[in-house]
Amino acid sequence: MSGPQVIVDLDIIEANARAVTSKCAESGIEVFGVTKGTCGMPQVARAMLRGGVTGIGESRFENIRRLRDSGITAPILLLRSPPLSLVDEVVKDVDISLNSELEIIEALSAAAVRRSKIHDIILMVDLGDLREGVWPDDLDNVVARVQDLPGVRLIGLGTNLLCLSAVMPSDENLGRLAHYAKQIEEKFDLKLRYVSGGNSGSLPLLLEKGLPAGINHLRVGEAILQGGRDTFYDEPWRALNRDAFLLEGELIEVKRKPSRPIGKTSVDAFGNVPTFVDRGERLRGILNIGREDVNPESLTPIDQRVELLGASSDHLIIDIEAMDPPPEVGDKVHFHMGYSALLAAMTSEYVQKTPKRQDEEDTMHNRSLTIVTDPELERFSKEIDLPARLAELHIDMHPTRVVDAENSLDEHIQATLKDEDMPLVFGQDSMSTHIALQAATQLHDAIGLIVFDAQAHFEPTHTYGPASSLYHSFKGEPQDLLTPVLSPENVVLVGLRSTSPNEANALRASRVNVFTIADIDALGMHEVTRRAILLASSGTEGVWVNYNPNVSDIRGDAGEGAGGITFRETHQTMETVHQSCRVLGLSVTGLAAEDSDQRVHHTLHFVLSALGKKIY
Repeated sequence: MSGPQVIVDLDIIEANARAVTSKCAESGIEVFGVTKGTCGMPQVARAMLRGGVTGIGESRFENIRRLRDSGITAPILLLRSPPLSLVDEVVKDVDISLNSELEIIEALSAAAVRRSKIHDIILMVDLGDLREGVWPDDLDNVVARVQDLPGVRLIGLGTNLLCLSAVMPSDENLGRLAHYAKQIEEKFDLKLRYVSGGNSGSLPLLLEKGLPAGINHLRVGEAILQGGRDTFYDEPWRALNRDAFLLEGELIEVKRKPSRPIGKTSVDAFGNVPTFVDRGERLRGILNIGREDVNPESLTPIDQRVELLGASSDHLIIDIEAMDPPPEVGDKVHFHMGYSALLAAMTSEYVQKTPKRQDEEDTMHNRSLTIVTDPELERFSKEIDLPARLAELHIDMHPTRVVDAENSLDEHIQATLKDEDMPLVFGQDSMSTHIALQAATQLHDAIGLIVFDAQAHFEPTHTYGPASSLYHSFKGEPQDLLTPVLSPENVVLVGLRSTSPNEANALRASRVNVFTIADIDALGMHEVTRRAILLASSGTEGVWVNYNPNVSDIRGDAGEGAGGITFRETHQTMETVHQSCRVLGLSVTGLAAEDSDQRVHHTLHFVLSALGKKIY
């Protein structure tokens, strides 16, 4: 990692969402979780949904596409009025949008008619914060116009408070919103599903005395993501955890220096006039975090002995005099972030985002294993006396399951996973991996996939087969889709050497991560493996690994793997996978009954490395 990192605790986000939704449910209030603070991170959306939110709120189309590409099917609410130029995209990808401008609603109507759809809207009312919203005096007129439009359906009223002018939610202003909603229902003979009483800023009023009768919807982001750090200023809500996001930086300099600059000072690069107190020589550190990454004024060091002194575009300067023992170059320093810092860090392309779940820490060491195999490949497990080799690794091997007319591959995989065994699948092509993943997605909430293969299996054809199996996982018929459990953001192809033009275009349009053999040459196999594991495991319960021998330049392999990763690189990669992530299952594809003993022998030894075998 060359830059700073945001570590995202998905378990905390899920727990915060559950606390918020449970409290709101007591008052009949539905909650949409707002993911815009994380740029629509699918792992965060899934955590919120597990915690009980019934929909997702987003403000950026890029983030909405990201959520949809990852298989999020929950209702998505567009949090700001759409521009006229994107009304077709709104109707296509968004279930509900917040609106305040009649001209835009008319454009949405036309777009919905073109697509033969009905688009739901929540009409925003300005209650005094003076951001977006219809002024109350004009509300009846706008509602009457909207009711006459085809293709759109008015399903609610909403408001925004605290966002621009910091007008606080109150019984008076939210009571007026509920009153307006009741008047509209009576006057226009309709039922509004949502009376949306704002954002996280409405939660303190809810806890203190409850929201006015009739408010039945909130759009909550900060309280779920930040635990109310910027919502509950005076007294924290004890049910919420504020540690879901940690900013991590690395010390790149540690030196004793004067605490006051030497020489005549002026304004800094950002137009500020810094001031310094002369405290004598102090131990100072420089972190690889800057204003290009985050808003430093919104950072709080977790270690209270650390004092933040200032920041340039690329560096964060801290006083570490009080730390005993003193930190060294390369050590990590962590910070809590206010909402502005979180928003900047999650938006910055220079900050690595690492979503984690508690069960990711549990690797597959010392777990029992079951081989699931095509009958033609059954002999492979006997080539190197695999049971004895596994016993040396303290892995129990259960009886092999052979696919036949009575027991399909899917049934064998599901039975193996339900027995809490790790499946080792031998299949002749990538279809076996797809079938195995279909079984795995029935038993897990979120999984990752690393494919070591010279081919991508991402050919965008209507025919479902080995050449298109991975493509159909995300773009195929409903029965083939592996989303949202397997998101393309958690899929990594390693060692790619051959694609057709159509396949290359499809890969570029997807969110699948690809490391070609050229990337391996440039970055090195160790770095590619590190990145692949991080991408595949982020926010998942574990990773499925698929290995095809054609990715490796195996000695004596008749040239099929020529130009691929080397013999030793393959072993190193498999060892790293075993040590660094929770492997849910391992499939070996691309084998054939007539393969040479040498090809089979090397492949099985690569499998042993993935299961924990090391030289020493």
